[in-house]
Amino acid sequence: MKTRAPFHRPVATFLLTMLAACSNDEAAKPTPSTTATESALPAAGSPAASPANAPTPSGTADGAGATPASTAPADATAALQPALPVTENPDHAELTSSADPQLAANKRLVYDMWRTLIDARDTADAEQYFAEDYLQHNPNADTGRAGVLAYFASLGAPLPVPDRVQEKLVSILAERDYVAVARVDEYQAPRPYTTTWVDLFRIQGGLIAEHWDHGELAANATPRGYVPAAENTDQASALASDDPGLAANKLLVSDTWRTLLDAQRVEEAPRFLADGYIQHNPLANTGLAGFLAFFRQFAQPQPLQPTIANFIQIIAEKDLVVLATLRSEKATNGTSYATTWFDMFRVKDGLLVEHWDTTTLPAQ
Repeated sequence: MKTRAPFHRPVATFLLTMLAACSNDEAAKPTPSTTATESALPAAGSPAASPANAPTPSGTADGAGATPASTAPADATAALQPALPVTENPDHAELTSSADPQLAANKRLVYDMWRTLIDARDTADAEQYFAEDYLQHNPNADTGRAGVLAYFASLGAPLPVPDRVQEKLVSILAERDYVAVARVDEYQAPRPYTTTWVDLFRIQGGLIAEHWDHGELAANATPRGYVPAAENTDQASALASDDPGLAANKLLVSDTWRTLLDAQRVEEAPRFLADGYIQHNPLANTGLAGFLAFFRQFAQPQPLQPTIANFIQIIAEKDLVVLATLRSEKATNGTSYATTWFDMFRVKDGLLVEHWDTTTLPAQ
């Protein structure tokens, strides 16, 4: 959801991302114009901006055996390539599957809710999917089951419920009590491009109990009766997993984020990023060279901290990891409000090889 609304991004300048992605450049950010429901909608092709324009290229891992920082190319600006468009995975059966029956059930719960409420606005049928005390962290809707149903009821009359989600899905991850849905987010201005929208849900007792996304307020809007997203201080539990591979992937993302984003130690990027690192942030250049060229312009190395700043949650499935962090935005009246920022990474051979986030291009 967008208005970027109760289920469904801003433009953070690079410097802000380097400062732990916890504040935004309001002047550079486009005014949100989509509704909560549209926030669950798709996204389109994208050339990339030059590093001077871009913020939040991200993602790297704590890779063993990676190229030492001292071997980083001296001239990383040579032959820089633009970010690649975000593409969908049309195989919804594969996206909703899991070897763990409970995780498969959690995915299906979110998928069926999406078809019913976000695609069809059938609030009567959608009631079955939500806990009565559902926690809403999108500032455009009131918290509680009644609040989310009222929001979608305000968008128009119910439609027939489709057999499959209508959005261009990229991935659906499930771990523990959490389900993350990533989709293509398409824009036509200031040029046609794609970015990624992520919704994170917490499941409890077979019902959707909590929701985070990068909901932003439209111009002149004020936050509804939502529950502002808050920092989660128990990172150890979030990073833990009975699956050693998932635990290693999450630790890689954590180490990358703490080193490159929070501590701004850009020269250590070759420890974490593959040379062919695929970038989907429309403001950044793809590849390790692109990452280095951009971040070297502004990096101010800081002491390395033991935990991720502004941490909310991290989940992993197969080779993907989704990281949610706290983000502060400003309403047009100057009032600050809390929302959630998302980054998704793909891991291969102990390195980060692909990155998606919710960055949008600044209005012109």
